[in-house]
Amino acid sequence: MSASRARHIARRQELLELEAEVQRAALAATFARLEQRRAISWAAAAGRTLLRVLTMPRVRWLLVAAVLRRLRRKS
Repeated sequence: MSASRARHIARRQELLELEAEVQRAALAATFARLEQRRAISWAAAAGRTLLRVLTMPRVRWLLVAAVLRRLRRKS
């Protein structure tokens, strides 16, 4: 193998390694965005569920009763 061919192969390998590094970084960023979106989606679903539960009068009454009971104990 000639020296110029060896340099060409080495340069090509270096470029492929750089391209692979860029692709890994892009993939990591994509996964991070998906993970963040999943967390936001989970929090929104939990918030909607909490609001639905709080619309029930009995739940609100039990919550207020529990808070008042704790406040009386502290006094």
